Amino acid sequence: MSNPALLDIVDVSLSYRTRRRVVRALQAVNLSIAEGEAVGLVGESGSGKSTIARAVLGLTPAHVARIESGSIRVAGRDVTHLSEDDWAGVRGHPIAIVFQDPLSYLNPVMRVGRQIAESVERHAPGLSVDQRVRELLEQVKLPATCAVSYPHELSGGMRQRVLLAIAIACRPKLLIADEPTTALDVTTQAEILALLKELRTQLNMAMLLISHDLGIVASACDRIYVMYAGRTIEWGRTASIFEAPAHPYTIGLMHAAQSDRDRDGRFVTIGGEPPNPTGLQAGCPFAARCSRALPQCAELMPQPIALQPQHTVRCWLYDVGQSAAAAGCNGARS
Repeated sequence: MSNPALLDIVDVSLSYRTRRRVVRALQAVNLSIAEGEAVGLVGESGSGKSTIARAVLGLTPAHVARIESGSIRVAGRDVTHLSEDDWAGVRGHPIAIVFQDPLSYLNPVMRVGRQIAESVERHAPGLSVDQRVRELLEQVKLPATCAVSYPHELSGGMRQRVLLAIAIACRPKLLIADEPTTALDVTTQAEILALLKELRTQLNMAMLLISHDLGIVASACDRIYVMYAGRTIEWGRTASIFEAPAHPYTIGLMHAAQSDRDRDGRFVTIGGEPPNPTGLQAGCPFAARCSRALPQCAELMPQPIALQPQHTVRCWLYDVGQSAAAAGCNGARS
């Protein structure tokens, strides 16, 4: 029997509910990560990428967030509806997270070494704390003198390395890196990505890399999931998706990332706006912006369609049987 996926998200729908409205942040999302695998999660702002990261660790605000359906399993354990006390056995180990803005997550009045030490004391209480802090700083390629610095005394790249040190102190099997290179210059971005790759090899650690930058995930990930309006709409091997993107939204992202130009010499963009997440979306959420939309696209969401053994898409353009059936139903209604 094969080992269970390290992370397995199956048909998860999550909403944020207030007195005035319901925001459907995730709708029937699927995502899996095997041990030691690097997976990328891409999509424009507001597509639900960070909500997935927070849901996996139970970090969505409990008073408004609700998982409506589906399941989240971590190393075979169902964590979909854990209590706050039970989450302590998941956060840090087997899953740790690095957020995109270190200055917002590091304590501004506590020295860096003390913040790393807290993680060591919590997850490896039997070790020499000072020695372990020095080892962690060395692993993330920071000088030992950084231990006595405050976060504001370090550069953005150095602060990101501190967050990495705190995360790997927990010895995670899976590291979630949520936009880890945002607001960093190109050189520092490359250094952080190289460090992530090195740490993965050293620690035999899987990674979920969340980004809106296709170039970053292309260079760092084995597989990619593309999100749009709270849904996973295309996923598969990185090479397959980059060589033959299938969903019109993915194709649009590729053109925009490559700075392609249209016939008038303007940079190619995806026209229109994402759908309102407070409204019910019966069909494909991209239908209103898609130049290749079929009549049924606005009414029915297609099932996942395997184009290759490791390349799947949710799009009516690739399911002739479903398209014909839907067209017949539409004709019968009219």
